Amino acid sequence: MAKKNRIYEIDEDDVVIDKKTKRRLERAKNRENQQRQQVEEAVVEEDSSSDTMSQIALLCQQNCWREAVLIGRAALAEATQEGKDDMIIPLSMAMEKLEMSLRRQMASAFLSNAKEMLKKEYLLDVGE
Repeated sequence: MAKKNRIYEIDEDDVVIDKKTKRRLERAKNRENQQRQQVEEAVVEEDSSSDTMSQIALLCQQNCWREAVLIGRAALAEATQEGKDDMIIPLSMAMEKLEMSLRRQMASAFLSNAKEMLKKEYLLDVGE
């Protein structure tokens, strides 16, 4: 049997590695780096959409429906203009609920103002 000639190198960590293993490790590192870059790019794309949705959610929690609707409409118009289908669908679904909540808030404010006005008018009628 013939002996295989292998050339070994001493790595930075004093580990003996042959060239074949070293190439394999380098390829694995390159693949990991490429996958990491792809994941980072996907996260950057999602950040813009999640940032808008998180702003809208925060405004909804504060009962600032009008501002939430304005931000939602602007984001929906931008997504429609850029042709981002992955953003259009969730934003349009959210806009329906936001607009309904805004209408509900406006109706509630109208009714409470009307009740206060009727109380004042009743007091004026009783005073006569």
